[in-house]
Amino acid sequence: MYIKYYGLSELPFKITPDARFLWYSDQHKEAKAKIEYHLSQKDGPVYLSADVGLGKTSIAQRLREEFATDKSKKVVLAFAPNLKTANQFMRFIAEEFEVKTARSYADTLKNFERYLLDQYKAGISPILLVDEAQNLPHDTLKTIHHLFNFTTRDEFLIQIALFGQPDLHKRIKRFKSLASRMYMARLQPFDLKQTEEMMKFRWRVAGGTSLPFQAEAITEIYRLTGGIARDICKLASEALLQTVVENRKIVDKDTIIESAREAFEEVAI
Repeated sequence: MYIKYYGLSELPFKITPDARFLWYSDQHKEAKAKIEYHLSQKDGPVYLSADVGLGKTSIAQRLREEFATDKSKKVVLAFAPNLKTANQFMRFIAEEFEVKTARSYADTLKNFERYLLDQYKAGISPILLVDEAQNLPHDTLKTIHHLFNFTTRDEFLIQIALFGQPDLHKRIKRFKSLASRMYMARLQPFDLKQTEEMMKFRWRVAGGTSLPFQAEAITEIYRLTGGIARDICKLASEALLQTVVENRKIVDKDTIIESAREAFEEVAI
């Protein structure tokens, strides 16, 4: 590994979703702020649509961490479970919020409604964050839609944010009554400047100082990854390994091109 070689404290370009390494571009700040606003104001559910590797899960985790410190909120982050029926999903959510489940869908739903009313009276706002929500079956989306009916005269009793790939946006738009109730946020791939800033940020978080990539190498990383954060990290990590093997300190353009063949199955060199 190159941690010791570069005097780092940990890996800077790991692809696991770690909220500490989430670099907030302007669009990330805007998306997170928009989701946080709607959840905090209790004025309607929201969803975030973005391609793979752009930071959806990291934003969801950061929101969970921040809300978890607020005693007036009860937050659950669920990765879209592989549950085929509305009853299975409703039981899963009830259990996550520590609500008693029943055999029938209707009874579990009633128990959950009573729970939401009790939480409202206690001044607590339940928040449900669902990641990889593009995988939710239609019946599950219908259940989520039904949860929006649990309201007072001026606020929702449960706050919901869905995080998913672009197919989630398409599915919600086809479900018109659901789409009419949900706010939307989006993330786009980084541009060249954002790619460099993100790499520098992660390098500093990992304990580094000066980023050991030539300007041409960063440009090549951007060209080969299209600004997708996860692919940037994969390619940068592979290039650092190659540089260490060759007993060099600075990553150049040729190393990026060679490393791309290892990092990706198909790449336009």
